[in-house]
Order: sequence, then structure tokens, then C-alpha cells
Amino acid sequence: MRKAITSYTVHLLASVKTGLTAQILFKNNGLFVGRVDFYNGVDLPKSYLWHPNNPNDENQTYLVLAMSFDAFHSVAELIRNETPWGLELWPVSSPMIGAATDGYSGKLYTTSEEITGEQEFDLQALRP
Repeated sequence: MRKAITSYTVHLLASVKTGLTAQILFKNNGLFVGRVDFYNGVDLPKSYLWHPNNPNDENQTYLVLAMSFDAFHSVAELIRNETPWGLELWPVSSPMIGAATDGYSGKLYTTSEEITGEQEFDLQALRP
């Protein structure tokens, strides 16, 4: 399942034992479509489809990806500087039952090709 992204918010969390450290929540034209949960110090849980109200309504099905907190800075920097974005999850082959359906992999991706060389080369950044 794929969802287009037009805006996002970043949340740094104070968690005690769950390891959930940060979240980036995504919207498409003002409607929530999913999030990336960032974990530290624990094994990553499965990514999943979340459909708390109606599993048959794609507008009420949200994508939740789990990533290591090690990726947080890079992901935040990328979404801040590149556009447009999409969120995708590949669920296991089972029917959607209950509030969540386990996935097995997913991605946050740009939805259009980037032109090579569009970024200015900064020689100063290479100097120690």
C-alpha cells in the first residue's frame, strides 16, 4: 500500500521502557496517512498497517514503519530538503483483522526522480 505525503511533523518522545524515541507523522493534504517510529536500545518491532476504524476503507488505513533511531537524523534531513515524498508498506499475505496488520517491509521514498548535480558542490565542506 502506498500513501502520498504533503506535510509532516516531528515528535521527540520521552519513553521509559518501550525504546520509542521519536516519530515523524505524515499527512496528505491535511489527512493523516502514517508515521515512522524510531526506536533505540530495543529490537525493532514489525512495521504494520493500522486501521483502527474500518479495515475496508483505505482512507482509514495508516502505514506505520519502524526504524532504528540511528536513521532519525538522516530521514529528518532528507524529508526537510527533498520533495515530493511517499510512504509504502508491503504487508504479509493475510487478511486485515483487528486494529493492526503486520507488515514485513516498507519504505519512505521520493515520488519523482531527482536531477543529478542539482546540489551546489561545496568545496569548504570537504576541508578538515
